[in-house]
Amino acid sequence: MTDRPSSTTTIALAAPGDGPAAVALGALAVDGLMPAPGAAPPPALAQAIDAHGGQVPLPYGHGRCLVARAGDAVAGMVYTTPPIRWIQDHPPAQRASLVHSLVEIELLAVAEPYRGRGVGSALLAEAEETARSAGSHLALAKIRIGAFATMRWYRKRGYTIAAQQEPLAFRTRAGFESCDDGSDGHQLAVKPLQPGVVLHRRLERGTSILLAEHQT
Repeated sequence: MTDRPSSTTTIALAAPGDGPAAVALGALAVDGLMPAPGAAPPPALAQAIDAHGGQVPLPYGHGRCLVARAGDAVAGMVYTTPPIRWIQDHPPAQRASLVHSLVEIELLAVAEPYRGRGVGSALLAEAEETARSAGSHLALAKIRIGAFATMRWYRKRGYTIAAQQEPLAFRTRAGFESCDDGSDGHQLAVKPLQPGVVLHRRLERGTSILLAEHQT
């Protein structure tokens, strides 16, 4: 087993027509590589990919779907979005400026025959680099409580796993903000994307928070 994908595997934005294959993979990712709750991604995602390719228009910013191809087969996929629900909790005047505060890894899946070959790692790294280049500060995934293999997988790739209900605090153009796991049976996995940003834990009023700060 290796963390390097086969030389015959390529990663690129999904193309129109990739929707059914990408969404079918997301629906099969029941072993913890799919951070978002629920058994299957919505059919609307397949339709959006078919219509727009890998750059899906959203109320704020775009979702991005990358696929790994092994010959003609879709071997894996990753779908990332701005934190839409979190953005919508803010006043309308602030929302546009928050699009690149976080990038959420909504779906990450690799087809069974291609697991253990580094395809998932390559997809995640490409998604992170795309988000970093766009100015996103942090990458965020939600991992089911008890999915220890998935937690180890993300830790190996530089993510910090928040404790259950431990909030993440970070600076935006609007000031310090925070988010948490939503108390929905998941924990946050967080990774800084920009140089100089570090994560550490701090006790505030007896409560532990995961704080992202620029190192000075």
